[in-house]
Amino acid sequence: MRINYQKLIPYRFEVVLGQYWDWEHIRFVHPESLGEYRIVEVGEGVAVYEQLWPKSRLGRRARSLVRQTQLAPAEILFEFLEGRHRGVRVHTVLHEQDDGTLVDETYEIPLLPDWGWLKPVVRKAVMASVDRIWDEDLRVKVCWGGWPGVPSSG
Repeated sequence: MRINYQKLIPYRFEVVLGQYWDWEHIRFVHPESLGEYRIVEVGEGVAVYEQLWPKSRLGRRARSLVRQTQLAPAEILFEFLEGRHRGVRVHTVLHEQDDGTLVDETYEIPLLPDWGWLKPVVRKAVMASVDRIWDEDLRVKVCWGGWPGVPSSG
């Protein structure tokens, strides 16, 4: 199943792109939505991190192993390699606009069938989750210049 998400973020392209490579802010801005990231490996244009999701009602923390790759200056690919959301891919393309940056993301969820009745349910859940994360970022006016920074080439 594929779900498309688009949102205009009222910040310059460089600032929005920087959000995707600023892992330090995750535990401070998104502790209840994304949890925290622990860097496993960083290379030129590629990072692998362990994502520890927020605690469940039972006090357990799910984990994911994620590879984030800069495909081009305005394109990023996220691949959930292990754990929660294993097999999911998120292809992000950023489009510079006069009034900000358009975030265009395609969520590929291979374990879900592309049934007509199911897709609107999944789409609503994906939209709500991603909107929440962007709302958290926008409430703090996004983070600027985090570590390790945007890769110099794709």
